[in-house]
Amino acid sequence: MKILFEIFKSFFKIGAFTVGGGYAMLPLFEDEFINKKKWFTDQDFLNMLTVATASPGPLAVNSAVYTGYHVAGVKGIIAAVVGVIISPVVIILILAANYEKFRSLEFANPIFSGIRPAVVGLMFAAVFNLVKKNRLRWTWYTLSILSFALISFIKVDPVIVIGGAALLGVLFQKYLERRR
Repeated sequence: MKILFEIFKSFFKIGAFTVGGGYAMLPLFEDEFINKKKWFTDQDFLNMLTVATASPGPLAVNSAVYTGYHVAGVKGIIAAVVGVIISPVVIILILAANYEKFRSLEFANPIFSGIRPAVVGLMFAAVFNLVKKNRLRWTWYTLSILSFALISFIKVDPVIVIGGAALLGVLFQKYLERRR
């Protein structure tokens, strides 16, 4: 029962204090699950992110499902998912009910203007830390840069990029096996 509360508390905290969605949560996930709770190794964390980002649905919920199950099975899933969604849902309901009042406050736009660059910084920090810790082959760096360019500049559908990357991963693995 204590572990379920720990799971809930970790995801509640991350859900309550992360503005910007799933990718902005990555540094918080990393700190909480690898450094503080020791629920994941660096490689386990990368595996969780791979599954969570490749699965349909929000990254936060997918990460909660994966982590909850990893730590405490089905009950862990429930604790993690409830923890990660309860505070954003409450905040959104309060904002939606008071949108017109909130929007007219002088400090509302400056707050969001300040938060946006911080969210981008959180995402860059998460990516930087993942790359630094997970000694990837040069081919994977190349694939990462290519994926970024295809999505950002050429506007290729991310689903096509993910599918193509999966296919390239299989082909490269087959190539490595034949070389041995």
